[in-house]
Amino acid sequence: MPVVAQNANEVRIGVYAFGFSKNNEYFNKIADGYTLFGYHLNPELVYYPAPFVRLEAGAFLWKDFGSTGYQDIAPTFTAKIQKENWALLFGTLEGNLNHGYIEPLYDFERVITNRLENGLQYQLNTHHVALDAWIDWNHKLYRGEDDQEQVNGGAAANILLLEQEGRGNTADSLRLTLPIQFTALHKGGQIDASPLPLTTVANAAIGFELEKRYSHKVLHRLYTKNYLVGFKDFSNEFQLPYTQGYGIYLNAGIDTKYQDVMLSYWRGDSYVTELGGRLYQSASTTFKHPDYLQEERELIIFRLMKDIEIIDNLYLTIRLEPVVDLDDPKLEFSNAFYLTFDTEFFVAKPRK
Repeated sequence: MPVVAQNANEVRIGVYAFGFSKNNEYFNKIADGYTLFGYHLNPELVYYPAPFVRLEAGAFLWKDFGSTGYQDIAPTFTAKIQKENWALLFGTLEGNLNHGYIEPLYDFERVITNRLENGLQYQLNTHHVALDAWIDWNHKLYRGEDDQEQVNGGAAANILLLEQEGRGNTADSLRLTLPIQFTALHKGGQIDASPLPLTTVANAAIGFELEKRYSHKVLHRLYTKNYLVGFKDFSNEFQLPYTQGYGIYLNAGIDTKYQDVMLSYWRGDSYVTELGGRLYQSASTTFKHPDYLQEERELIIFRLMKDIEIIDNLYLTIRLEPVVDLDDPKLEFSNAFYLTFDTEFFVAKPRK
C-alpha cells in the first residue's frame, strides 16, 4: 500500500483478503497438474508517525479448502519510508506480482504458494526508470541444524527509451521500454549440519516492450513484449541437471473493453529456474517423474484474461490459459479466478 501524507499521525485498520481457485490440467512430465483453492487473509493495524512513514503490523492466514486448519499463520510487519520517487521497505515486502517479473523468472503461482517475502526492498519510480530491488530471507538457519539457509533476491527494471503522445488525443500514446530483470537464489550456511553443498543460481532476462495505448471505447491497448532469458548455476558442486541454459520468450497482446488476450511463445534450451514458472523448465518438477528431462522445450500459450471491478476495492480476475507443447502437441490448460479485497479505514488520531 502507498504512503498517504494526509494520513499522518493516524491509526487505521487495513484488510486484505484474497480468494483463489486455480486448476492446472497438465498431464506432461515437466509440470504437475493440481488445484489450488482457498483464501488468504491479512488484517493489519496501520500507523503513520510522519507524512512519509507507514508502519503496519498484522497476521497472515492461508486456508486451503478441503483441509483441516490453516496451511500457514504468520505475523507480518512492514516499515515503509516513501519520498517523491522512491520507497524503502523493511520487513514484509510488497512482493510477488509487485516485482513485475516475467513468468520464466518468477512464477505467477507464488502469489498463492509463497505469499510472504521478508527482508529489504527498494523501489524507484521516475518518468524514465522503474526499479524494484529486493532481498527475501526465505529460511533462517540456526546453529547445528540439519538444514540450509535460503536467501532469494533480485531486481526488475524498466527503462524508457521512447514515448510519443498522439497528435489528436494525448491519451493515445506509444512507449518503447528496455526491461532488465534478474533473480538469484542461495542455499547454504556455515553453522549447519547439512551434508548438502552450497547452491547459488541466477536467472536473468533482457528485451524490449512496445505498447500502443488508445482512447477508444473498445480498443485500449496493443503490445508486444519480447525477452532473451538466461540461467546459470554458480555453485561449486553442481546438483542441477544443467549448469546453464537460455530461452526466448515472445508475447503479443491486445486489451479491449470486453477481454484481454495474449499469445506467448517459449523456446528453452537446458533452462532451469528455482523461482520461475514450472512449465518453462527443461527439468521435471513433477512428483511421478522427478528425473525426466526435456532439454529443448517449445511452447505456445494462449491467455484470456478479464479484470472486473465489482465495487470499490473489490476485484474479480478471470483467466483461461490453454498451452501446447510443440514437441508433444496435445492441448493442456489452466483456468483460474481470483477475488481481491484491499482497503483500510480510519480508527483514531492520537493527540500530540
